[in-house]
Amino acid sequence: MTTWDNDELSWTKSGDLNKAGKRASLKRDDVAIKELKLDMGMPRSKSCACVRLDILGKMKHSEKNLQRPKISLTQCQKELILLQLNYKIFILTILWQYVHSVATNVAYYLHVQRPPLADLGFELLPALTKRTQIISEIMFFTCLIATVAFLISPCIYPRRNLYFTVMISRFSGTLVLAQTLRIVCFLVTTLPGPNYHCRPHSPEYSPPKTLMDIFGRQDAFFGCGDLVFSSHTIFVVLFALIWHKYCPFKWVRLIVWTLVFFFGLLVVAARKHYSLDIIVAWYTVPLLWIAYDHYFPDKLPADFELLPDRPQKYRLSNKERE
Repeated sequence: MTTWDNDELSWTKSGDLNKAGKRASLKRDDVAIKELKLDMGMPRSKSCACVRLDILGKMKHSEKNLQRPKISLTQCQKELILLQLNYKIFILTILWQYVHSVATNVAYYLHVQRPPLADLGFELLPALTKRTQIISEIMFFTCLIATVAFLISPCIYPRRNLYFTVMISRFSGTLVLAQTLRIVCFLVTTLPGPNYHCRPHSPEYSPPKTLMDIFGRQDAFFGCGDLVFSSHTIFVVLFALIWHKYCPFKWVRLIVWTLVFFFGLLVVAARKHYSLDIIVAWYTVPLLWIAYDHYFPDKLPADFELLPDRPQKYRLSNKERE
């Protein structure tokens, strides 16, 4: 029969089956309670052991279900634990949206009204009017709503190894990197805005004129000068990458990437961006996603899916836990 060692959580043999079994059960419960910090609402330790999801996925189903502990976590409890582990990236993302907004106001302030540059996309695609430009916005918000529904779906219909906090933290981290590169690009080179309100003699042209305007104005749709690369395309490509990584259905992923392509065409047809802005976003954001996934892979606390009482040969090494 097996007994427990609190430090190593390893399997050893003893002679007395009944007594050893009871001691093992009691010690297993103590370890589970101490590890999960569920008693008295105590917070988890910051140094909790985590396991990469790709390593977890390679383990056989039978290996992951050896003698489950008696204490189980609900989906909400798991999400709260993950939130405690990832809250810093969420705070940074929220703050970075304000930094990005200020940078776009600076670009609008530096912008000079000039005729749009020559663009192959403008020559091939018929221009949408001011009234039909909204088509691109409708498509953007459709993708947004569908992705938000997918992100919150684990809270409604729990699935193994799929968590809202894990997905949104990856989205947030890549978004911060993409917006940082975007800020650098449109501040070092100011291009004439192709949109109707950015062109010469437009009555709708209203750049910020004071520091209060630069630091206080919030407008994501009627700016000028923040072109390379497209902010809307950053979000749409990130939506597609969320579906591509976490959705198991290939036909859904195919539809999502098709929408990304047609959204880019709509943005160019609406004259909101040059073709350059769309193409740069198409390859920059996936590269940032891949790099972020390499250096910061998805991790879960080991006690979510891996049990402390599995045999020694199925235990993770210290390197794998890190």
